[in-house]
Amino acid sequence: MSVAIVSDGKYGHRAYEVIKKKFPCEYIILKYRGNFDDIEIEEEILKKLKDYHILITYLRDPDLTYTLLEEISNQKLDKNPFIIVGIWEGEGFKRQVEKFKNVVCPDLLCNLDEDYLQDKLEEYPQLREFLRYFGKPKVNIYLSNNIIEKIEVIRDSPCGGVSKTLKEFLGERMDENTLKRIGLRVQHFCNTGRFRLFSEKECKKVKVGQILLEGINVKKEE
Repeated sequence: MSVAIVSDGKYGHRAYEVIKKKFPCEYIILKYRGNFDDIEIEEEILKKLKDYHILITYLRDPDLTYTLLEEISNQKLDKNPFIIVGIWEGEGFKRQVEKFKNVVCPDLLCNLDEDYLQDKLEEYPQLREFLRYFGKPKVNIYLSNNIIEKIEVIRDSPCGGVSKTLKEFLGERMDENTLKRIGLRVQHFCNTGRFRLFSEKECKKVKVGQILLEGINVKKEE
């Protein structure tokens, strides 16, 4: 199973560094010419992208994103790669691009799990493999005398923010304040507030903290 991070060069580097530890992964800067309705993506890049099982896009131009999705959809392939759109603007755009059956625009990449993708898993089994390691966090925290002795990250966020956050808490005493600090600290490692291009009712970074805390399973010594 292989993954390509498709970027305009600004974002996606951290996801590439994390995902390549589990899957063959490449960081690809999308080369194109033109703008708006006249965008032309280099043919060699389009041919290259068809060989990957999953594409994760970090493109700030919505016209470029749509053109890429359309070009891949129009290729005559036995099975198109599944595309996760990491940067998108507005619910209208989301509805438009999710008409492509091989595309999903999650509110957060760390909110992807089997429930979120349930109508895609049968046709795109590579998603199950991806979700073994990345998506909505799954974490076991093991305590000894109420001290965090071991942390097992079963499923990390694609950016690696969950692992980076939790390793700072090894050896600390577990209580409600510690959990609160974990939820706040993960926001420091989260990029979503930087590349969300539209205003939202719920702060994405706050939601990232909530998602992590929901995924933590504390195991006390018997």
